[in-house]
Amino acid sequence: MSRQNSGSYPLGYSSHEANRLEQQAAFLNELTEEVFRRAGMRPGMRVLDVGCGMGDVSMAAARIVGASGSVVGVDRDPEGLNRARARASAAQLTNVEFRQAELPHIDANEKFDALVGRLVMIYFPDPAAALRELLRHVAPGGVVSFHEPDLSRISTIPPVPSVAENVDRLNLVFERCGFHPRIGVSLGQVFSAAGLAPSLLGATRMEQGGGGFCPTWLVTTIRSLAPAMVKTQVATEAEIDIDTLDQRIRQEADAANALLLGPLMVGAWAVKPA
Repeated sequence: MSRQNSGSYPLGYSSHEANRLEQQAAFLNELTEEVFRRAGMRPGMRVLDVGCGMGDVSMAAARIVGASGSVVGVDRDPEGLNRARARASAAQLTNVEFRQAELPHIDANEKFDALVGRLVMIYFPDPAAALRELLRHVAPGGVVSFHEPDLSRISTIPPVPSVAENVDRLNLVFERCGFHPRIGVSLGQVFSAAGLAPSLLGATRMEQGGGGFCPTWLVTTIRSLAPAMVKTQVATEAEIDIDTLDQRIRQEADAANALLLGPLMVGAWAVKPA
């Protein structure tokens, strides 16, 4: 997830977290690209990606807009930006650049044809105010599109105790840190408050049994959040028991032959009025 709140980023800045972000991106990219295409992103556009993190959304946008378009990704984390630059270079994407900024304030005068972001509104103290600020960088008639989660919708059918317990902890630690774990289902209200008329699309990744990526995603996220969980008294290290969590989730999911559902990802898009 991106890291833009002026307070502490609850998942930390470790190499583990950087790797987790890349894995998460692979898990979500197909859904995000569908949202962007529905929003009207097309070749030749100039795109601003806010909270770009490791650069995955920027690179997805760069592939959509093609050589005739361009993408500027902004994030607060210089190490993440360096990693994004290296990854874009390795992918031979020459139409994307990365800049450091403390969102939602960007020191840039240029206007863009599209404003996009994924897993960034979750960290703004006032998402509607942040969106209004960011809209200054969008040309009239430009596209605005964000892809945000409702983390409370992570679940299994039938219930898997270790998943349910850690989903509760996941949501609670975000709330205690002052963030918005259910922002996805509020995106329509956020867009409306910023003067936009949004279209919405919700989707989730799902798997049968414990052998897929859903357990990996949950465990790696809990590992990154564990220090914040302890600090905010959501759970102790012993209660989290991170070293056995992956095995416990997979065994319980396999025993129940459970359907695992990832976070509900809500895409919202609109056109900035002329």
